[in-house]
Amino acid sequence: MHQARLPFQLLLVMAMLTPVASGCGGTKGNNLPKVTGSVNVDGKPADGAVLLFYPEGGRAATATATADASGTFTIVTNMEPGIALGRYKVTASWPDPSQRATAEDLQRGVSKDAADLLGGRYVAPDRTPLTAEVTSTTKQLPPFELSTK
Repeated sequence: MHQARLPFQLLLVMAMLTPVASGCGGTKGNNLPKVTGSVNVDGKPADGAVLLFYPEGGRAATATATADASGTFTIVTNMEPGIALGRYKVTASWPDPSQRATAEDLQRGVSKDAADLLGGRYVAPDRTPLTAEVTSTTKQLPPFELSTK
């Protein structure tokens, strides 16, 4: 079975965004609404799943999120918690934890392309079935329920 690979650059971005997504960012803020959510795979929390939020019409910056051990995430735009109002196509990948690059690997510039445990089925913005809408009252998105099957 062919498994999709995540490029080193995506893993590097994930590593840089993890502290921000977990609430360890700066205090400046970007004045965007703070929105959280959760992602499950086959009914279980998807620790380490990476979501990218592509604005429909391209009017805003792409936002990102990385799920923690409980499957929850905070959406981040330009390294700050928050996301612009609007509709989004959402892509998702779930790097195999046994193949993820460690912080030491990243510091040494060692590339490890982790297999996507979702088989690449949610990674193309033009084919993903996942969507989200952020309004002025959105605080939490409905859960994303993904499948490996």
